[in-house]
Amino acid sequence: METLSQTRIILSTMERLDSREHLPADLSALLGKTALLQAENTGGLQLDLSGIPLSQVPVCSPLNFSLDMKNFKVLTARIMEAILDERDVMPASMVDAVVQFQGVVEKKGLSFEQAWNEIQTRFAGGDFSGPVLKKWEEQIPDAPSALPFLVMAAAAPSIQAAGRAMAEAKGIDPEQIHAGGACPVCGSPPYMLELRGKEGQRFAHCSFCRFIYRIRRLACACCNIDKADQLSNFTAEGESGFQVETCAECNTYIKTIDFRELDREAFAPLNDLESLPLDMLAANYGYKRMAFSAWCI
Repeated sequence: METLSQTRIILSTMERLDSREHLPADLSALLGKTALLQAENTGGLQLDLSGIPLSQVPVCSPLNFSLDMKNFKVLTARIMEAILDERDVMPASMVDAVVQFQGVVEKKGLSFEQAWNEIQTRFAGGDFSGPVLKKWEEQIPDAPSALPFLVMAAAAPSIQAAGRAMAEAKGIDPEQIHAGGACPVCGSPPYMLELRGKEGQRFAHCSFCRFIYRIRRLACACCNIDKADQLSNFTAEGESGFQVETCAECNTYIKTIDFRELDREAFAPLNDLESLPLDMLAANYGYKRMAFSAWCI
């Protein structure tokens, strides 16, 4: 039932993306198709959660997350196959990158598993600047984000399931207000926020394990400062349902979903693309994003 509901929300969001002329249609097609494949590959995951230090807060580091490798490999192959099968509507650079990946793996002795380990290390170290996978991206210079995208997209069902399982085992209540902005499961920063309920309860979407948890209403989701004179927000014409929160203390920004008065349901991984013009505005104002997107791009 949860998969059917998520699929419905994804399809509804894709319709809105298709209607927005200023958004890159090929990127919308790529992310929408990938989200649907992820939703189809969430059942029967085999995860090893033994040895997770449940006494710690956060529960564990991104380095401690293990994948259902069979699911990971199958989903990687399905995403790559979909990109090639629907190449007419996909980003040309992504199509070319997928064609090149097999040769890179064979000739350079690299693997998607190695790439996954490097992504874990980046998140664990809190390093969200520069290329995600520099060594790999040098091999595919025309599509530097292609590999991080594929790896994170294929890993997402395992990561999300593991995050939920660890939160349940730890007794983490997502409705309870958490003091800081970092994920109480893996310690990673959020990539998007969301307002819910009449009182505008503020929820954060983790950039790594996608756990959704409540945080303080008036505080920076990055540095946790709560001085009103350092915090601000702005909206933009034509971007209903979204706003940008900024912090002068750490010079970061994060987008907030607010669909409370709109006939929409949130699906943050695609809402992030839907609100892309706000990223451009924030960058023009000199702010930096506090985390990678859910797609690691």
